[in-house]
Amino acid sequence: MLESAGLSAAEESTYLALLRHGAATVDQLVRRTGRTATQVSRAVTGLGRKGMVHRTPPPHGLVVPVPPDEAIDQLIQRRHSELDRVREAAHTLAAQTRDRTAGRRTGELIEIVQGQASVQRAFDRVQRVARTEVRQLVAPPYAAAKQVNSVQMERASQVTYRVVYTIDSLDDPAILAATTEHVRTGELARLAPTVPTKLAVADHTLALLPLVWTDAAQDAAVLVHPCALLDALVALFEGVWAAATPLTLSGADASTAQGEISDEDRKLLSLLVAGMTDEAAGARLGMSRRTVVRRMQHLMKTAGAQSRLQLGWRAHERGWLSKT
Repeated sequence: MLESAGLSAAEESTYLALLRHGAATVDQLVRRTGRTATQVSRAVTGLGRKGMVHRTPPPHGLVVPVPPDEAIDQLIQRRHSELDRVREAAHTLAAQTRDRTAGRRTGELIEIVQGQASVQRAFDRVQRVARTEVRQLVAPPYAAAKQVNSVQMERASQVTYRVVYTIDSLDDPAILAATTEHVRTGELARLAPTVPTKLAVADHTLALLPLVWTDAAQDAAVLVHPCALLDALVALFEGVWAAATPLTLSGADASTAQGEISDEDRKLLSLLVAGMTDEAAGARLGMSRRTVVRRMQHLMKTAGAQSRLQLGWRAHERGWLSKT
């Protein structure tokens, strides 16, 4: 009952015995609690330090309980004071740690990760240390299995994911299906023709990127801790994000507000504005080139656009390409 307030089991049983049966000597408390004289003596001493009992002078030498409302309030206040001191110490240590960052050795700022399993664990680590946001640049080849990111799905309600995919990263049906699931759970996704590197960043805390961008990329990677390089990687992501096109992957069951374009047209626009050809976008969505041209003509008429370039601007203005 009182252990969460900092009392030991012996102190709690001794204090409760005093409350139930009144003041007592140590010998009487031994009989009441069933504990040894040593245990009771230590418990009484501890309770005295916590302000929960006081003792009468000899010859009686009674242990008298302090009323619980007074005693517990004092105990809680004391615990709060202790925690405040711990918090201050933690802030001091954090400040000292930041001050020492500039003098840290390279080995403390950068970790080399080798082996596909280790790279996957490092990616999970980046996601789990994030407190507010995970930023990603995604392109093949892949270190992870081609499936839904279980860590992302688990943390979707706690952490925002912003992800830029290359056009060819969605050529794989399994990746496209996984991306759809991620977007449905809150991921903010954008599409770019290319990205400068694959990347995952947790807040301003930790980043993961491949050592080489080849088929062996999943076998070796770099973890970057807070330093100027990490700041540069965050800035790199933000530059790519700003230039990328919002990607809409709404499911067939998503509702479409009156006066808006269909989900299928929204997908088509997202792919074309990102730089895909009519043939490639049609193949991705299961449409012929003729159907793509017909749909684009319909969208241009709906938006009052005279060209596809103008359609892109009108689509952005009307929010057709993003709901975020």
